[in-house]
Amino acid sequence: MKKKFKEYELVTKLLVVLVIALLTQAIILSFFIYDRSKNAYIHLFDKSNELTLGKIQRDFERLNDNIENTLTMVANNPAVENYFSNDPHSSLDNYANVKTIQQMNRSFTSISPSINYDLMIYGESGHTFVGNEMLASMDAAAFMRSDVVQKAKAHKASTQMFFVDFGLTTRDQTKSSILFIKKLTSSLNHIYGYAVIAITADELANLFNETIHSEVSKIYLINEANQIITSNETGMIGAKTNLLNDLNTNETKTVDYNRLTRVPLYRQNLALISKVNIRSLVNQMGLIVPIVLFNLMTLMVVGAIVFRYMNRQTKSIYALIQSLKHIKKIPNNTQVDVQGTYETKTLGTTINQLLTTIDENYFTSIENEKKKRQLEIQTMQAQIQPHFIYNTLTSLKFLIWQKENQKAIHGIDHFIDLLRSTIGKKAETITVEEELKSVQSYIHILSLRYGDDIATRIMVPDELYPFKVPNMMIQPIIENAFLHAFQTKKSGFITLFGKIHETQLIFEIVDNGDGFDTNQKKKTRTIFLESESRM
Repeated sequence: MKKKFKEYELVTKLLVVLVIALLTQAIILSFFIYDRSKNAYIHLFDKSNELTLGKIQRDFERLNDNIENTLTMVANNPAVENYFSNDPHSSLDNYANVKTIQQMNRSFTSISPSINYDLMIYGESGHTFVGNEMLASMDAAAFMRSDVVQKAKAHKASTQMFFVDFGLTTRDQTKSSILFIKKLTSSLNHIYGYAVIAITADELANLFNETIHSEVSKIYLINEANQIITSNETGMIGAKTNLLNDLNTNETKTVDYNRLTRVPLYRQNLALISKVNIRSLVNQMGLIVPIVLFNLMTLMVVGAIVFRYMNRQTKSIYALIQSLKHIKKIPNNTQVDVQGTYETKTLGTTINQLLTTIDENYFTSIENEKKKRQLEIQTMQAQIQPHFIYNTLTSLKFLIWQKENQKAIHGIDHFIDLLRSTIGKKAETITVEEELKSVQSYIHILSLRYGDDIATRIMVPDELYPFKVPNMMIQPIIENAFLHAFQTKKSGFITLFGKIHETQLIFEIVDNGDGFDTNQKKKTRTIFLESESRM
């Protein structure tokens, strides 16, 4: 995997950059769409919420008017005053009054289609009337002594609304309720009783429950004492709140990820507070999943198109790289395929020009190296031959001076053979066999001078004979061994070894002559010859 990544590093990095760029673009676009959509959705919701709150406001006013009308009809009915005042009446009169009150109660229309209520009448006479089949949770005397009645007496308004933590019927006696209380007064302005419409807090919440999504929006009806008298968040009913302090009338603002709106309810001096949770509202949009799916689809489609185009454009580059990989050596007329884009074609053409130049320079360098090598060998031979002839003639002169004529003649014959096999041959290289013949002829000439005191042996395997070496390569070394190794010693041996080591042809000359001074810096010269061909 790592090897593949290295081979296709360019396209891999381009793909990584592409994916990062697309993801970055998708994220930025998603946030932009999300933010703009959220703001637009919140703005539209504010408009919708404004209409909803307006409807709740109108419904409450209508409810309040219906309650006021109902209570007014009760207060204006003479039978009510006759039955609930302290004036004495006969049983027959009381029966007639009760019958009239019941007929009046049946004639009342509903104060609201979604709200159930209880109509109660309490009088000084001790009588109590319940407008439905429920039983009163307290009698007239207990109601007259209650705190809510004392507050109603202290206020000049004829009809008042109170929030209490109890109900007036046995069914609702443990429930928080809103009591609309109207004073019943005689013609002499004497209070003889109270007509009450009791609505539980849960029932009053039906005023907006059908038009409000409770998971998104919370509605609070708050009185002058900053107490929540009803809400679709039932746990907050009866609790104190500071929402009225945070908002002005008809104001909308955002507080702690909540959108707050305050609307007045003028009839009872109440405030209607709407609290919309922005997070829940945005979640209700259902925008995140479509945005994610849209971005994934865009990423896949655009990524596939760009990848296909990128693969097509980089294919020629990798084809060029593969062509270059197969060029292990520099053969003649080596070229790479030129294809792809303008840049790739230009690169391929330039590489072909470089390969052509390298090819030409390579063969030129080979030819120059061959010529240089030939000149070096010729120079070496030019230096060796005069020295070799001089030393040989000196040896023959020495024999004649010693009157060893027969040896001298025999030496001259060997010298002629030696000249024929060395100087007479103009070839740059000769076989090992030919070189050894020349060496043997020269050893014979030297033995005429030194006798048999210095023994010479040639230990070169026959399989090395076909290999070629430079002409007169070994002869000068043998000569130096005779002339310099036995200046003090008069006898010894000189041995020539030959062997093959891997691809190298190695010759070693060993003698037991005077040796070297170990205190002097040792000078060595090693010649390695690679085997070239066999004859």
